[in-house]
Amino acid sequence: MPDNPYDEVPYLTRPRLETHPDRLAAVAKLFGMQAAPVGTCRVLEIGCGDGGNLVPLAYYLPGSSAVGVDLAPGLIAAAQTMARDLQLSNIRLVAGDLREIGPGLGEFDFILAHGLYSWVPPDVRDALLRVCAERLAPQGIAFISYNAYPGRHVRQMLREMMLYEIREIRSPQQRIERARSFIHTMAEGRLAPSVWRELLETEAAILLAKDPGSLWHDDLAPVNDPVYLHQFVAHAAWHGLQFLGDADGRYSDDEQQSDFLRCRRFRETLLCREAIALDRNPTAASMREFLFSAPARRVDDGQIEGLNGVRIAPGHAQLEAIVSALGDSYPLPLPFDDLVPYGGDGLEEILFALIRSGFANFHVHDFPCEESVTEFPRASRLVRWQATRGNVVTSACHLPVELTPDDLRLIPNLDGAHPVEDPTAIAWFARMGLLE
Repeated sequence: MPDNPYDEVPYLTRPRLETHPDRLAAVAKLFGMQAAPVGTCRVLEIGCGDGGNLVPLAYYLPGSSAVGVDLAPGLIAAAQTMARDLQLSNIRLVAGDLREIGPGLGEFDFILAHGLYSWVPPDVRDALLRVCAERLAPQGIAFISYNAYPGRHVRQMLREMMLYEIREIRSPQQRIERARSFIHTMAEGRLAPSVWRELLETEAAILLAKDPGSLWHDDLAPVNDPVYLHQFVAHAAWHGLQFLGDADGRYSDDEQQSDFLRCRRFRETLLCREAIALDRNPTAASMREFLFSAPARRVDDGQIEGLNGVRIAPGHAQLEAIVSALGDSYPLPLPFDDLVPYGGDGLEEILFALIRSGFANFHVHDFPCEESVTEFPRASRLVRWQATRGNVVTSACHLPVELTPDDLRLIPNLDGAHPVEDPTAIAWFARMGLLE
């Protein structure tokens, strides 16, 4: 097998909203930090892969500076090609070991490490936190995701079973195929007790929906070590870092107990320097300083569903008016003042509840895009580049957007030089943040 498994079985990255500097800065602001301005921030992504997350960040934040580091030369080469084709001068992509990151790369306002901590040996995990402690700016924020207990226990059992089944197989592709076949057999089996079968079917469905690269590098990787939140926080504290919050913005008085109750299986934890005094009791009054977004929609039972599958019951006119306005604007965020006509005197409390429950996102950055259809509409250069290589593009809001065949046929003409024939067809592009 090759020295770097990521060059043999690619792990394609995608834009992750929860890693966007806006997301990190919003959580920091909620708890009393003064994060760097999003538009001019310095970002380091460790394990940037083929640049699917970092390059769009650099593109839509032209005043920022970004550095990506990854151990796989092939993935870095792909990221460099993307950045070069987009003529980006604010990004640097480096093939290298995170343990060798030093002062030469500079200081960063945001450090991102998605899908790394649980999948590397202990010395590399330790080096990752050391790099965060050494390279973060005084008000800097680190994003680190990892598999978490107690929710990960069931998946770990299935992982151990898969590894046993493929123990004699050496080819990565054959190992992937055999593992998928085994999981399918387990899901179809009827020998398991009914209590176990429901858990098994849920986990099996998640595993079978994964692409080969994700299954190979996430669940069949040589190292996959989940941790409890309190263990991760203790490790971070050893490096002079403290728990800031979670990237989804939800929080509770006892985060570890919340993980126990929710049986949480994955965490996206934000860290900052231990010397920073945090306000652990934010109030609804702070909502005036944010923008808000939520994909609010009616579901079959009449409830309104937002982010994270969170639902609210109908019957509260003021609440319904607010979430309806958010849904009409989504994915573009609305500032507090734009929601005042819908919320009245109770707006702060309602928005605060929507944030704490996970129904809505909150922001500090007004994402730049063309929200109206001009005579000569132009899709972003990034969107046009991605549309020639697949049907998923990245919006100005850092969200993946899937295009239909008809959409893909329109894209070449959205170059700012061709008049629009059907404005209604282009309106959707504007709403999704694909025009500039």
